Amino acid sequence: MKTILFSLLMLGASTIADAQTVKAEFNKGDTTVYQTVAKGTMDMPMGAGREQLSTTVDTRYVVLDKSKNGYRLETTITSLKYDGKEEVVSQMVSPEEKYLEGVKMVFLTDANGKITKIENYEEVVAKASENALAEIEKLYKENPAVEQIMPKGNVIMAISKQLEEPNIIDFIEYSTFMGLYGKKLSNGFKENLKVVQDVKTTATYETSESQGALNVKRTQKSNMTDEDVKAMIISNMKKMGLGEEVTSQIENNWGQMKAMGMTNLTYDSTETFNFSPKGWVTTATLNRKVEVMGMSMKLDQNTTITKKNW
Repeated sequence: MKTILFSLLMLGASTIADAQTVKAEFNKGDTTVYQTVAKGTMDMPMGAGREQLSTTVDTRYVVLDKSKNGYRLETTITSLKYDGKEEVVSQMVSPEEKYLEGVKMVFLTDANGKITKIENYEEVVAKASENALAEIEKLYKENPAVEQIMPKGNVIMAISKQLEEPNIIDFIEYSTFMGLYGKKLSNGFKENLKVVQDVKTTATYETSESQGALNVKRTQKSNMTDEDVKAMIISNMKKMGLGEEVTSQIENNWGQMKAMGMTNLTYDSTETFNFSPKGWVTTATLNRKVEVMGMSMKLDQNTTITKKNW
């Protein structure tokens, strides 16, 4: 019995020792530019064919200042290019990404690198709103009939909500490696997350270390009930500016949709993040598959450094 207890204690000690906090070790003036290239496919409902999408995103990070309390980190999506039909883009490219293109965001972080605040939030929301309004004006000019089902005023109000400070921080954290800073990770560690379009998942982590560099693998699977899926779909419709007359159809027809097998949602993804000893990610990959409302979407994404000075 003593031997068993001793073994269990040693196992516990080993698990605790393996736990590691993901921590930035940046220096003032560090500049890193990443390019993220993604290719995706979307199989349409009812065998209506397959659409393809490709995107290339360049993002620049500059450490403006460093103190014992944390960092001032400037982040800018300097370029966003995509190729694919608009309906595919709307499903697979986050609108926040489009609105924030070219907008310098200055994040304040804690000592680990976890974002706590957007220092220049008023400037960020003003420029992002300008980008969003330009896109809205173009949409309604090219498609005047959209006003009947999605009034422009509703869309503007919905975008204002998306661009609130906590929502921008959430977007940056789930769509980049920034969301890992401050997490205490060990092999087998699990947590519940909310990711793209408010999909709820359970994430499981695997970690390893080589020559002071941390490697993190994260797998995610959806953990949503039918009611969660319904609430998510309605919420995303409202974020687009659709009114009660449209969203109520989902509520009223949910039983019929369920009988057709269109209320199930599955989300599976595998991500890898390779950190340098300084805390910068050197490479990252994402492989994601989502099935919802009869659509099946796959995305393969690779992030690499194109420029750095450290």
